[in-house]
Amino acid sequence: MIIQCDTRQKRKHHDLKERYFEEQGHKLVHSKMLVGDYCVPSNGSVVVDTKADLSELYSNLIQQHKRFRSECILAQEAGIKLYILVENKNGIRYPEDIEKWRNPQMFRYYKAKRKAEQMGLKEPKPPASNVQLMKIMWAMKRDYGVEFLFCTPQESGSKVIELLTKGV
Repeated sequence: MIIQCDTRQKRKHHDLKERYFEEQGHKLVHSKMLVGDYCVPSNGSVVVDTKADLSELYSNLIQQHKRFRSECILAQEAGIKLYILVENKNGIRYPEDIEKWRNPQMFRYYKAKRKAEQMGLKEPKPPASNVQLMKIMWAMKRDYGVEFLFCTPQESGSKVIELLTKGV
């Protein structure tokens, strides 16, 4: 099978997936995609967008919300089923598991808050909570049909193939 990979994917960051594709006899071609990271060119109605970890997902949904939402709307308007596949080593398997995720943004916030208190400065704004992150994911699913899935980095290659060929 031929798998199209978006040219905006960072080279050398997806070697594990690409090695899996090759071992399974799939050919990877790089070409600009409308949305997402991977699709089968003969069936562009299913696209997988991979996230390296939960921090990248957080960044997309919270800090780059407008851009991410626009991409979801674009996929919906084009009739594309968009899967967001989040690779993680934290044991997160379902969106509800995010509640137990230790967001690195919180550690930075508490450090900045302590520093602000010591120097008599204004307290920094706290980051979005894990519950807020889950609510945004549910809203994206409800409003745009986006599916959020989780796997380990070692499982991501097979999961991409599964989604592109069978859906969930």
